[in-house]
Amino acid sequence: MKRFFLILFLIAMGFILGFGYREIKAEVQSKREAKARHTAYATQPVMEKKGFVVIISAKDDASYCEQNILSVLSQDYENYRVIYIDNGSADSTAKKVHTFLQNHDFDGRVEFVRSEPEASEGENLYRAVHSCQNHEIVVLLRGDEFFAQNRVLEKLNHYFADPDVWMVASDEILYSTYDKVRSPCYYQAFYSGLFKQIKLEEFLSEGKFRKEKYEKILFPSLKELSGNHAFGIVEPLFICQEKRESPSLERKTSYPSMKENPWHNFSKDEERVDLLVFSCNRPLQLYAFLESSEKYLENLHRLYVIYRAGNDHYEKGYHEIKKDFPNVIYIRQSIENPYEDFAPTVRKVIFDSDVSSARYIMFALDDFILKESLDLNESARLLKETGAYGFYFCLGNHLKTHPIENRILIQEGVYGWQFSSMEGEWSVPNSVKMTLFKKEDIYSDFLYMKFHNPNILEALWNESADLFRVGLYYDRSKAVSLPLNIVMGNEWVPEKVTNISTKELLSFFDRGLKMDIAPLDQFENQTIEIDFQPEFTKR
Repeated sequence: MKRFFLILFLIAMGFILGFGYREIKAEVQSKREAKARHTAYATQPVMEKKGFVVIISAKDDASYCEQNILSVLSQDYENYRVIYIDNGSADSTAKKVHTFLQNHDFDGRVEFVRSEPEASEGENLYRAVHSCQNHEIVVLLRGDEFFAQNRVLEKLNHYFADPDVWMVASDEILYSTYDKVRSPCYYQAFYSGLFKQIKLEEFLSEGKFRKEKYEKILFPSLKELSGNHAFGIVEPLFICQEKRESPSLERKTSYPSMKENPWHNFSKDEERVDLLVFSCNRPLQLYAFLESSEKYLENLHRLYVIYRAGNDHYEKGYHEIKKDFPNVIYIRQSIENPYEDFAPTVRKVIFDSDVSSARYIMFALDDFILKESLDLNESARLLKETGAYGFYFCLGNHLKTHPIENRILIQEGVYGWQFSSMEGEWSVPNSVKMTLFKKEDIYSDFLYMKFHNPNILEALWNESADLFRVGLYYDRSKAVSLPLNIVMGNEWVPEKVTNISTKELLSFFDRGLKMDIAPLDQFENQTIEIDFQPEFTKR
């Protein structure tokens, strides 16, 4: 009998312990999930009605489009608008949406976008978000999904009242079963300014916008950028068709967490841009470059010239330039060790904060001429907005080699391309020929390179260049190269190309003459280097 009660006692204890273990395990798991999810609570006072942009990405959603749009237009909230993107539907989605909006969108909240046939949903989303203001909060909906109630935007506004909340992942309700589901890495709402920190290159493959669903491209980068500002919401605010699969967070390129608030409009911050020109025994050509820069360059912070004068005769020519362009900062290479001092001098000009406070640097050679207006502040802004690597001012759509198949429209008059998809000059990311860079992006490259002239610099710089980066260029090139004499690759010594040598050019300069560059204004060139027979006029 005692044995029976002992066995019964042990069985009871087993049940109790097992139940307790399950409870403890469930509690531990719950705490782990809560910690990993970083749950948000709407406890901050609401000081404003933030602006929301609901972006609906649809394809062949004719069965759901009306209910989808109605769930958005029924929101009990005023400060919002809608961008409905039809990603090339083959069914009657576009027709039904158009009719439905005519009958129900009385306030004109919805912008209907019919996608180009070749455009991917990633491209359409990229362009839609970039049309938003940084302070606007983007809410993503698929074409077969719905808001779970008419107070979704009001509730989101309450969560985003907390300045620590930059992005949220809400629980959802399955349409078929009305079960509550959780997709912790599926972020439905975020500040537009957070999205805009993602580089254009993340959306591209071989020069084209990637065809994957936008979640795979978007969410890993957003998670990295938001850091501890990404939150989960326990309350289900969305109705979805199926449980989400969490996008992989493995990244080829990682992003540091943003340190500033994403709603700040970084693109409107004025940026300082410096220009560094390289010259070797060519005072007459440098004079022409500086003359064209003075005429066409806008918003230039400082202009530096690192020059090499082989003898006193050339130095005398450079001295004349200094008198006519006194605001330029001239740095002469040493006569004794010009090869040794070139790299340290270049690094000092670019990266020494005591020398330059600009965050952007433009490189040029003295045989280039600017032929059209160039606003460097605008160019720096476009680099920031796209995350592009460089702006290439001697490239344009009128060049015979322009990438008509692989060019990407950024805005009217501005295009981008991916280096990996091109050949020739379009496949060279690192150039000292009329190119603008963000100093931060090139700092590590310059740290250890050993170079003694611009040609060696460019060659070494491109040995390990990242061809998946993106470059920008204007529809029309801003500069041309006049190869009256070229600089030999290894020695940075002028070599005669036309029938005019550097000595002859110097003799013209000694007589008070300069190159007449007026015929090059608005010149329509098909190549970067042009065949130009110069005429000379009084300085």
